[in-house]
Amino acid sequence: MKKNYFYVLGLVWLLASGVVPHQVLAQNCLQPLGMAKNTEFVFQVTDKGHNKGTLNNKVVQQVTDQKGDYVTTFKTARRNKSNRPETAEEYRIRCVNDTVYLDAMLLLREQVMKAFEGKDFDFTPVDIAYPQQMKVGQKLPDGKLGVKVRSSSVNITQISMLATDRTVEAMEKVTTPAGTFDCYKITYNYVVDLDAMGMPLRDVFKVEEYFSLEHGLIKCQYYNKRGKKGKGLELISKRNAAQALQK
Repeated sequence: MKKNYFYVLGLVWLLASGVVPHQVLAQNCLQPLGMAKNTEFVFQVTDKGHNKGTLNNKVVQQVTDQKGDYVTTFKTARRNKSNRPETAEEYRIRCVNDTVYLDAMLLLREQVMKAFEGKDFDFTPVDIAYPQQMKVGQKLPDGKLGVKVRSSSVNITQISMLATDRTVEAMEKVTTPAGTFDCYKITYNYVVDLDAMGMPLRDVFKVEEYFSLEHGLIKCQYYNKRGKKGKGLELISKRNAAQALQK
């Protein structure tokens, strides 16, 4: 949510003095990451630096759940280089007091899941926390997605997908086709653990993420153990509700 200079100055003073009124924090949750209903945001998807299509996202609902958390739901459709739809999913953003939580399902690694296509899955999520008062050097909580794979009669395996050692490294300006943004550079390890019939397997990636408290994820790049680029995302378009309704 955009704020004018004097409002921000007043909020900073309140934070510094340790006095944060509940109504100020509640206002931050009304449009977390600058998203209102019908907001559209599009990411360029890359793999090893090569164009792999786009992720087209649209906010479809914003409600308060039974716990009082403010929940924003958005639908995402992945399109290949020929602009043909490949997948369609739905994710949540929760806002609780001074922290925004991204859906842990975003940690899901497709390659692992494809190996168990046709099986049943039970998910245990720990959503990914982004405090609205981050500072350089801060350690952020882990995000995690636990997956139990089973058939109708037996448990097959368990998979853990973990975003760990999350650290706010710096504040940087990042320019993409969507504009120039003030971002926190966050680094972490993305660790996938798989129990393959009693044989433990592990895959580890280094991740660099650029995150704006006003606009959300701006850029993200995965690197393998050899330091080579893997998957990547970059925000290339964001339209607010009024713009999105102007066809």
